[in-house]
Amino acid sequence: MKAFDIKVNGKILDYRISAKLNLKKVEAFFEKKYKVHKLWQESRHVLGIVEKDGKELFLKLSTTEGIGAETEIEYKWNDEFNKLVSRQNNFWVPINFEQGFYNNLFYFTSDIFKGAQFAEKPNKNTLSKFFYADIEKIIDLTELIQELDVNELSEKDLTDYKEWFWKKTLSWFEAIPQDIKNLYEIKKLLNIVEYGYQKLEKKTRHGDFTPWHLFKLQNGKIGLIDGEHAMKNGVEYYDSCYLIQRVFSVLEEQEFAKQIYQMLVKRFYDEEKMKVVLSARAIGGFLDESLKEKPNYKIAEEFKNWILTL
Repeated sequence: MKAFDIKVNGKILDYRISAKLNLKKVEAFFEKKYKVHKLWQESRHVLGIVEKDGKELFLKLSTTEGIGAETEIEYKWNDEFNKLVSRQNNFWVPINFEQGFYNNLFYFTSDIFKGAQFAEKPNKNTLSKFFYADIEKIIDLTELIQELDVNELSEKDLTDYKEWFWKKTLSWFEAIPQDIKNLYEIKKLLNIVEYGYQKLEKKTRHGDFTPWHLFKLQNGKIGLIDGEHAMKNGVEYYDSCYLIQRVFSVLEEQEFAKQIYQMLVKRFYDEEKMKVVLSARAIGGFLDESLKEKPNYKIAEEFKNWILTL
């Protein structure tokens, strides 16, 4: 599906398609250089807790080459963030330990965050009390990320950022079943993006900025993981709008999502530009729903209708 295609070294790969790996063989491979405490597979990756030189580490192994390309971006993102942001800061991402390949599949190890996720799983009404208390700091983190002068993280950073954003949004729209596009008048959202994307400025993004990728660490810091979709060539407000869409549509905390939007308005964010990015994210939400075994477009429609009132 073009919506999930990425170009890596001239090859077109799908970063969504996963494969099941033999955990016994994986364990035997990593036992050569680590003490393996635990291994498990979660959708697109094999994850694990390993130990080397008395230090516990987190292992993340891709299960296909396409997924590996995105996982390698995460490794680069961790390095870039930690190079630019001191650990004296309130915001942390994992520190990388090692990287390598298992049967041509990229993996890396990093330190382990100890603390509580702001949402344990991407399920309805699972936000922790810490999220509400720390939302202003979380918005601060999106603003910090926007201003980071990172090096190129992927081939996406070599393209025109406005055109990349538009073409990506268009690919999401085209991947939605035609009857769903017609029934829910999703073209209205696409029109907002089409007539507004040229006004957006280039900014760095994390790309998957959700409560379940955020931690309230034991030392009081806020930790952020899973930078697979990080890029230097993003558009402004992407992470904050992504957060709003995920809180609204996935966690179904609609009123709090609207409160986050109002917080951004009070920070003098450009509402016209936010509407463009939110519209793109709403299209992505309809696509996400269409890929489920039993789609239910109720929340996606509510999010669309709210955006149209802004």
